[in-house]
Amino acid sequence: MKQIAPSIAFAQAVGTNAEDWGKLAIELGEKLARDLPGGTLGFLYATGELAGQLEEILAVVKRISGIGDWTGSVGLGIVGDTEVFGQPALAALALDLPKNAYRLVPNLTEPGETPADLEAWIADRRPALGVVHADPRLPNIADTLADLAETSGAYLVGGLSSGDDGFAQIAGRVVDEGLSGVLIAGDVNVSVGLSQGCAALGPVHRVTSAEENVIAEIDGRDALDLFRDAAGVRPGGDLRQAAMNTLIAFPTPGSDTNDYLVRHLTGIDPDNGLIAVGHTVEPGDRVFFVRRDEEAAAQDLARMLARTKSRLTKPKAGLYFSCLARGPNMFGPDSAERALLRETLGDIPIAGMFCNGEISNARLYGYTGVLALFG
Repeated sequence: MKQIAPSIAFAQAVGTNAEDWGKLAIELGEKLARDLPGGTLGFLYATGELAGQLEEILAVVKRISGIGDWTGSVGLGIVGDTEVFGQPALAALALDLPKNAYRLVPNLTEPGETPADLEAWIADRRPALGVVHADPRLPNIADTLADLAETSGAYLVGGLSSGDDGFAQIAGRVVDEGLSGVLIAGDVNVSVGLSQGCAALGPVHRVTSAEENVIAEIDGRDALDLFRDAAGVRPGGDLRQAAMNTLIAFPTPGSDTNDYLVRHLTGIDPDNGLIAVGHTVEPGDRVFFVRRDEEAAAQDLARMLARTKSRLTKPKAGLYFSCLARGPNMFGPDSAERALLRETLGDIPIAGMFCNGEISNARLYGYTGVLALFG
């Protein structure tokens, strides 16, 4: 199959007053029209300060850029040339994909809502990638994600909208309260990666006794003893402090990229050697402990970026979805996380947002960075 390598344009516009949304939209649209005449698909991300004007912004950007199909979302922060929080800002990535190489996903609110025309396109083009955004208030988001992944066969990446003034998304038009995005055909040259921001503390173990979210034994030992060893807590040490940076991980079954779900410890019972975690656990589950801090996050991000980049001859641009707890909270100010991307990927355009939760392979994550690179 011959790979499609689209031409790509990027634009970012940052203001100081939300009332200037029109100027920002015009600036964005004009740059895209100049750099990519004939563009067909755009990704648009807006800070929460512009959530109330997103419909008008989209109309202006469409008209001026000439790009008819758009997807995107609102975030408390966005990713572009820089990270932007607390200011009205827009970031957009546009591609000149052939019209039959992608299809927008309308606002889905429950499993089984995929339109017949989209299913027909899926059967014909067999999409490899889906970029999706979802309202964190959607009660059955996991099932809706899983249904779209099964129906499309695509690897889904993206994030949950975040904002103080709503969770708007773009699916050709402005929507909310559901899941939306775009599916991209398998002959488009892409590579994806997930960074957990963690470092493993020892080997993988087996849970030998557990009920619901409480683990009693791991490898036949008291679960709390194993946690103490992994976290390096001496007798009499502060277990609560250790639990802030030492978490438990569940390897993802069938993953060929060593993916895993990370969950916090939600309770400790020193008298009975028990630990409670934010996840339902059963005997036989595989688990290991991980450390999460700035150093571990930076190292894991660098590994993910190098691995994702290596699958493409020459990356041209990317979409990046990072957790709200990352960015300045984990890596520091002055767009430090964006700078780490630039160190490995070079000065290629990146657009995206900071999320209420991240999506990779149709699973919901937290504290992660999810990357989709176009080659």
